[in-house]
Order: sequence, then C-alpha cells, then structure tokens
Amino acid sequence: MKKLEHFERKPGYAVFFPVGEFSFDELAHLISRAVVRCRRQKIGKLLIISTGASGFHSAGIAEQYNFAEQIAADAASLVKIAHVASPEWVRSGDFRVMVAGNRGLELENFNAESAALEWLLRPAKMSCSADKSASPRINPI
Repeated sequence: MKKLEHFERKPGYAVFFPVGEFSFDELAHLISRAVVRCRRQKIGKLLIISTGASGFHSAGIAEQYNFAEQIAADAASLVKIAHVASPEWVRSGDFRVMVAGNRGLELENFNAESAALEWLLRPAKMSCSADKSASPRINPI
C-alpha cells in the first residue's frame, strides 16, 4: 500500500492534511487510513486539515452515514478527532458528528485550526461514574 502522505506526528497528537484533488470516496479512504494509523501507533488525538483537498462532491446522506460509521469503527473509541474543513463541510457535518458520536467517536468539525487544536488538546472531562458522591447501588438479598 502506498505511503500515507501529509501525516505528521506532533507532541501529543498527529496531523493529517491531505492536499490535492480527490473524489469523496478517495478522501474518505485517506482519512480512514490516518485514523487507523493513529489507533495502531497509540496516538489518541488527530487533527485533520482538509482545506487543501478539493474536487469532491457534496456527499449524499448514505455516503455521510457510511463515512461516519467507518471512521468511528477505525478509531475504536481510541482516537479523538478535530477536523478543520471548508465552511460547506462544517455546515453539513452535524449529521456525521452525530453518527460518529453514537458509535463512540469524539469528533468535531471546525472552520479554524486554532479552535480545532484548542478543543483537541483540552483535557478529558471526568465521567459521572467517577463521581464518588453518586448514590450507592442497592443489591437485592
């Protein structure tokens, strides 16, 4: 398989910035490969900057669903993703974010790299289950 170009490892995260003309399926495949690389190399955070990619059409609902589902499966809840994209992609991305989130992927779309990086590098919030003040479970005898 061809080397994944435009992938850089940074302290605490990785950056993938595809550049060129791609079909939607080609771009989805490249993003999938970047996510898999992060998971395999135990890189828990990925910044995708796709503003240098062009040529792909607006995806239909089925393509968006399949893309979000594939990326969530690739990440296996181990990779948090911030995606800097065109305004059109960001506007239409709520559905993809929802589908991916329902499958355990922490994903957000952004117009600006600075906002994406701030969100990506923000420490994780404590979950409710870690709260010791929760009421104890009652077990039947």
